[in-house]
Amino acid sequence: MEPGPAWGRTACIVTGASRGLGRSLARLLAAHLPPGSALLLVARSAGPLGRLEGELRAACPGLLVRALPADLGSDQGLRRVAEAGRELREARDPQRLLLINNAGTLGDVSKTFCDFSEPGDVNSYLNLNVTSALCLTASILKAFPAQPGFSRVVVNVSSLCALKPFKSWTLYCAGKAARDMMFRVLAAEEPDVRVLNYAPGESQGGLCSPVVGFQNFTTGSVGVAWWAWQGEGYCEI
Repeated sequence: MEPGPAWGRTACIVTGASRGLGRSLARLLAAHLPPGSALLLVARSAGPLGRLEGELRAACPGLLVRALPADLGSDQGLRRVAEAGRELREARDPQRLLLINNAGTLGDVSKTFCDFSEPGDVNSYLNLNVTSALCLTASILKAFPAQPGFSRVVVNVSSLCALKPFKSWTLYCAGKAARDMMFRVLAAEEPDVRVLNYAPGESQGGLCSPVVGFQNFTTGSVGVAWWAWQGEGYCEI
């Protein structure tokens, strides 16, 4: 992946940025975004997010880095991130939008399918892991409307669990499958938006998907960043 100017001024938003793949992606992207770009880091954990903000500001002085602690499972959290996105567009006049939907939770893997008899438990999970990704992406795309010469890229961090069932992972599998199809519909409806469903493999931090084989965060981050730079249309990795 080539660094810097080929990207153009970029407004980059990474959710779930405080640890794991999200943090690794933020570090890699910060090093490659050209001067004048902006990186918005979103997560619920204010402490780790603030430390990452300080680290990236020191390492990349030409980059605007902002940490935004927010709970994407709440209406208020979604509104805060959408407003921050609009502020980035107005302040930086970017040539590219890169939105990485990485935030997500595992759910209660001590329960099997037949244990989920209470709608509240299921709705709460889907609200954070499916509804928020849809509403946030829609809000950000509205804040960065299509225009000549402007590139819009959306990445959904997926999983093998979107395709293959695993016992006791009912909510996680259902959520990942729903998100994959949701973003495939986005690609069909908005052909100018480049959409990537990316399954990084087993993770060392945060969530740990029950998949065969390990792909470290650095390798996975390079793959996402490379595609965001020169991939086209809809893609699954």
